Amino acid sequence: MAGGQVWAQKDIRESRAALCRLIEPGDLLGTVTIRSLGVQQAEHLIRSGQRATHAQQQTVGEAAEAAGLGPRQRNLADALDRWRTRLSQLGGPMMLDALYRRGGGVIVPEDQVWPEPLHDLGAAEPIAVWFRVAAQDKEPYEEAALRLPRPGRSIALVGSREMTDYGGRAAWETASELAAHGVCVVSGGAYGVDAAAHRGALASGQEAEASTLAILAGGVDRLYPAGNERLLKQVMEAGMILSEMAPGSAPTRHRFLQRNRIIAALSAATVVVEARARSGALATAHHALEIGRPVGAVPGSIYSASSTGCHQLLRQTPAQLVTDAAEVMQLVADEVADTVRQEIDHPMLPGPAQAENPRLEVDGLSDLERRIYDALPVRRFTPVGKLSEVAGLPVPQVLSGLTRLHRRHLARADGGSWARASTKA
Repeated sequence: MAGGQVWAQKDIRESRAALCRLIEPGDLLGTVTIRSLGVQQAEHLIRSGQRATHAQQQTVGEAAEAAGLGPRQRNLADALDRWRTRLSQLGGPMMLDALYRRGGGVIVPEDQVWPEPLHDLGAAEPIAVWFRVAAQDKEPYEEAALRLPRPGRSIALVGSREMTDYGGRAAWETASELAAHGVCVVSGGAYGVDAAAHRGALASGQEAEASTLAILAGGVDRLYPAGNERLLKQVMEAGMILSEMAPGSAPTRHRFLQRNRIIAALSAATVVVEARARSGALATAHHALEIGRPVGAVPGSIYSASSTGCHQLLRQTPAQLVTDAAEVMQLVADEVADTVRQEIDHPMLPGPAQAENPRLEVDGLSDLERRIYDALPVRRFTPVGKLSEVAGLPVPQVLSGLTRLHRRHLARADGGSWARASTKA
């Protein structure tokens, strides 16, 4: 493996590769156990068939509670039983060697090239990420390090499999223009909008760095769907394919839904091009909002069922209406600007409203409501996902607290974003 200082030790890589096989995506106690016990100790505990010691149970239990897992989710004994059902599926180092010969490998959080945005998923962060590239003269890991998108230079374009001509054209043109300006287009490799986005990025002719990434719900050795095999091979030529699933894993409905959070986390913004009311693309958008990423939605005809989901996002969430690549990039530009404005308008600093009537703002508020109120900006609106991050509270608690603050005329809403209300008498 080239550039030894960039990569984790071989035994750490092999342990995480094995844990990917044993622990299903979305099993949050798995990530918590690995973080609290260590990668190799967690793997040894599962392989040994032994019961966890009292100290191990206490360590994992406390970490799980701190991560917000409920009592039933924190049961380590039950978790060990379900993880051990897959021990017979472990392929050992041979699995890594076989994938390496096909231009692939596994990137782990201990690697210096691990995508930092994945940390925003918290306990839902993947155990590892498998990749494949069409490396010609370079070693696969070296090529993967070069093709991972730079922070802030990747945009997710997602949508329904049953796209219309309108949706396909919007996805293709937007992706092509983004890629031509050095932005990596992230999508799911599926039929419909995903495929149109990948094809648009590939048509840009961008060769300096990866033009597109496909995040799969199954193993990277299984190019699914089969009808897109040629397209996915082209993606490997110009970019790479990624998955948190170990090689040989079949894509399932649960894994598709879990895959969506990785698309959202790896992207500086998520744009839903076309989506029906129950489209999985909406789940990707909501994952993005939950971790504070901006979301855009392309409007469609009010008579088109294929745009119903986009209109729901625009009506019910802080998603912004976008119509071209320039407006998509403005989503990211606004996010950068928000960071600067937050430093200027820090919610903990006294603002004009606080100076005028300090008692009115805080009288009778619960601790939770006060945390949300303190996090509200004074002179601008902020999305719920960002407010959740500043307050350090889950989105459902923030939403319920905002409702109570709004009733007390302490918070105001505008298109799904929130700000502190004026408290002038």
